[in-house]
Amino acid sequence: RMQSSAASVKDHVLDIEVAGEAYYRKLAKESPAPLDDIFNRLADEEHQHHDTLERAFAGGDIPVLPTSDIVDRMHTIVANIENAHAVPRTDGMKSLLEVYAAARDMEARNRDHYLRLAEAEVNPETRRLWEFLASEEDKHYMALDEMVRFVLSTDVWFQGMAR
Repeated sequence: RMQSSAASVKDHVLDIEVAGEAYYRKLAKESPAPLDDIFNRLADEEHQHHDTLERAFAGGDIPVLPTSDIVDRMHTIVANIENAHAVPRTDGMKSLLEVYAAARDMEARNRDHYLRLAEAEVNPETRRLWEFLASEEDKHYMALDEMVRFVLSTDVWFQGMAR
């Protein structure tokens, strides 16, 4: 059961997940296919984290969440794009890079926040929840880092083609 000092951070951590979901839904609308799929998936996972936290804060047992496969999905999408030689191009490739880097940095901040909560937590079940959420945010970080590297490499590729 979720018991401990966790109640003092309730609104903050719920806000983190709501903001993450809204941010990723917005990015999904702005990103070229198939990269939009990754952002929709990230939004779905943030929504799932929010629902889990709400149930835990409501006094129920801490539910077990499925672990994210976001990194594997990102690898598959990048491999499919590269194999098809069909790199999604937008006029704002540099701005896409900045957006992906900002999202990656947000995930790092959220991961670190959950790790700090875990370190300070005395209740073992609640500590495991914070550690799990930190692990999930780290997977989001890795997927977004791959997007950053992908955009950087395709931008180099496009610059080479323009010569």
